[in-house]
Amino acid sequence: MPSTNDEIGTVVSNLEGPSPSQVDFVVLNGKVHRGQFVEIPYSEGTIIGMVTNVLKTNKYFERADTVKEFEAQGTKLFEQFPVNEWEYVMAVTSPLGVFTSENKIKRTTFPPSPGSKVYNANTEHIRKFLGFDEEKGLHLGKLEFHDVNVKLNLSKLLQKHLAILAMSGGGKSYTVSCLLEELLSRKKEFGRVAIVAFDVHGEYTNFAEPCTDEKYTDFSRATRLIRARDLRIGVPKVSTGMFAALLPNASPAQKRELGKVIQHLQQKMKDGQGPYDLNDIRTELLAEMGNKDTKESVIVALIGWLHELEELQLFGKADNPSLLDLVQPSVLTVVDLSDIIHQHKKQVIVAYLSSRLFYERRAKKIPPTTIVLEEAHNFIPQQIAKEGSITKGIMRTIAREGRKFGVSLCLISQRPIQLDTTTLSQCNTQLLLRITNPYDIKHIGESAEGLSAESLSMLTSLRVGEGLLIGEAVNAPTFFKVRARNSQPSQHEGTLEKASIEYEENERKNKKETEDLL
Repeated sequence: MPSTNDEIGTVVSNLEGPSPSQVDFVVLNGKVHRGQFVEIPYSEGTIIGMVTNVLKTNKYFERADTVKEFEAQGTKLFEQFPVNEWEYVMAVTSPLGVFTSENKIKRTTFPPSPGSKVYNANTEHIRKFLGFDEEKGLHLGKLEFHDVNVKLNLSKLLQKHLAILAMSGGGKSYTVSCLLEELLSRKKEFGRVAIVAFDVHGEYTNFAEPCTDEKYTDFSRATRLIRARDLRIGVPKVSTGMFAALLPNASPAQKRELGKVIQHLQQKMKDGQGPYDLNDIRTELLAEMGNKDTKESVIVALIGWLHELEELQLFGKADNPSLLDLVQPSVLTVVDLSDIIHQHKKQVIVAYLSSRLFYERRAKKIPPTTIVLEEAHNFIPQQIAKEGSITKGIMRTIAREGRKFGVSLCLISQRPIQLDTTTLSQCNTQLLLRITNPYDIKHIGESAEGLSAESLSMLTSLRVGEGLLIGEAVNAPTFFKVRARNSQPSQHEGTLEKASIEYEENERKNKKETEDLL
């Protein structure tokens, strides 16, 4: 790792510059890496730049025909000429901004002069320039080429929503686990949020399990686990609008009739007749069959729809458990959806709970809350209209209005191109891990502001555990290495080989136990 403020090169002049958007320098000392920060002193202050490319060149090897002719004669160039003395390294740098003499940051509007010295960036300058919060920030990792921890301000990272995007196996769940650890470990005086994670594959259930290994931090006391198979939605808590969302193809007449019935049952409950369920709605609808003002076809269609909802085995007279009782500052509530195959049932759960969280927080009945949504492209799909996806409407609402009321989204997806553009564009910070699909990369480039073509091209070369931060949380695109997690590994982590060995070992033990019994 280069030392702080080492002189590493000199600015050179070429056809492209130096300019306010690109500065090339010849490397004189040590190595320079793509993604490294450098600084160049000049009249208006100090330019902070990021190396976007590194090139090696040698005058003796510039003409292919000459090289071929020498080599064909059996003569090696390095035997005839001092080629090593003519090899040099060029670095292409993108100026990110200027530190003025008043210690303020402004845009680069004027280039440095050719011949200016280039230094490895000062660590304190990097922290200030990128906007890291050393005291209260969420520690997610470290810059690869500098001794600088990536500590992000809570509000900048989450208030205007966060998207974590990567290919399958790119390290999304591992990175999210590090984020959850930071939120659960946060001091009260720094400001704490409640976290509700919709866990599609059961990857965060390990937070609720007591640790058996002392090398891991135990978060079980700060975690509540809800198994989706045991969850029940209280029908009286489902608004008319939510019921309408569950009826995407319903006619206006059907929605009016259902609204009238629900209003009647709500009044009965206020009069002391107790809560109601789907069966009570059916009874009320059947009572309307003889009403000359109501079409029988409307009632029949609604009863058929109620039957479909009952088959989900999800609705009752009261919420169980009461999610709002579990939502507390620095407490993680994991809604484990891994035991549900039916996508429609998952959609209903996510839509209902997200809606309740948003409106209860809007009324200030619960603390500021972050909603973590795994496989977001399956719940907020781009190609399906809002009417065809139960969760799409409420997620768009939270994305658009949540920041005003303290409800933030953390969307996680391995297929950004399938994720609703309207919602994704509201995520003012994006954490991009390894992505190789060209369509996903193009989609990210179109939806992310401030992401240069050079930074975008580097996504394919990221290794697992390396990420690129762009947007509200940082003042410039930032490449970093995700830190080691402190929580115990998920049961889903591990290799195919390990899973195969465990299976055969369990089979062997079961067989032996059976033989011993016989």
